[in-house]
Amino acid sequence: MRTIRILVTLLLIGVSTSFAQTTSSPTVAFVYLGVRDNTPHRVIAFSLQANGSAHLVPGSPFSAAALTSSSPQTLLAVSTNFVYASDTENIATFRRSSNGALTFASSVIATPNVATIDTLTLDRTASNLYAGGGRFGGGQYFVFDKGTRGQLTAVSELSGAQSDGELQFNHSNKFAYTTPQPFLNLPELPGPQHCSFEAYSRAADGTLNPFDPALSPPSGVAASDFCPTSAASSALGYVAVAYRTLDVNQGIGTGVHSIAVYRILTSGELRVVSNFVTTLNAVLPITLQFDPSGTLLAAAGTQGIQLYKLSSTGKLTKSGPPLYTHAFSRGALGSFWPCHHHQLWGGVLLRLEERTAGTNKPTAKPG
Repeated sequence: MRTIRILVTLLLIGVSTSFAQTTSSPTVAFVYLGVRDNTPHRVIAFSLQANGSAHLVPGSPFSAAALTSSSPQTLLAVSTNFVYASDTENIATFRRSSNGALTFASSVIATPNVATIDTLTLDRTASNLYAGGGRFGGGQYFVFDKGTRGQLTAVSELSGAQSDGELQFNHSNKFAYTTPQPFLNLPELPGPQHCSFEAYSRAADGTLNPFDPALSPPSGVAASDFCPTSAASSALGYVAVAYRTLDVNQGIGTGVHSIAVYRILTSGELRVVSNFVTTLNAVLPITLQFDPSGTLLAAAGTQGIQLYKLSSTGKLTKSGPPLYTHAFSRGALGSFWPCHHHQLWGGVLLRLEERTAGTNKPTAKPG
């Protein structure tokens, strides 16, 4: 935890320094950073300018009296009009103004039946919010309906899941895929490594129903060498799955990660179309995230952030050297997409809205 706190402090100092040296430029997106350095949990907001600079949003940081748990994590999920923040026990809804400022609107208790939640995910239309909980026990997903004013109403609860990772909804919003949260596979934590991959169909009211996606290893890869660590859904109709081989004696990954790409069939089942062997170390798990177009994939781990291009036929090619190699260490694990999502394990979450290619208008999940 000490290492994590140091990393958080350095991140905030670096951000403050660079943001102070800015000039006037059109705002193209907003950045939201969830952090808890005291009670209650807070959301720090920045506006991102077209020239790459950023400014602290007036009134930032924002908080709510409901966010008072002792957890070091502050989870976030962002849509066009609302920001949802959780202290792992409660979820607060904030309305977003045109300048990125937040106003507390309402809150709900997120975990009446589990000790903590670990993830917040909005579906592609931002109609439902999914709170994943359970962590080291049985995984659960709490499904909430999002009202027109951002208020959350409990819809259903899914128990018996193997993990509670962030859900990756496909382009049609009918199916969701997930793997265990990366921090569950840190070598410092007790217990065996987690290698599950789960799939769900999404009903009209947001309810999740598990099904078998018929996931199989790529040709020539033994089942014993196929331990999924992360998944990401592309708008092109593919799912990328990062996997590694486990050292059965030490209980950690060995060698390097590979990324298999699967086509999503109309049934939600997956068919492998390509396999790419990366140079990313497999001792710690990596995390994946596609950009809004579904053509660029970011893979993040201890070696930084490596970008890949996905072709229309589902093949990956490496795009340049790793980025931000200074941002990750053994004590902090991240997943990042430029202008989308950056997370440091231990409770810091940074989200940037997506920006459409060729425009200066930011795009986020509707709602």
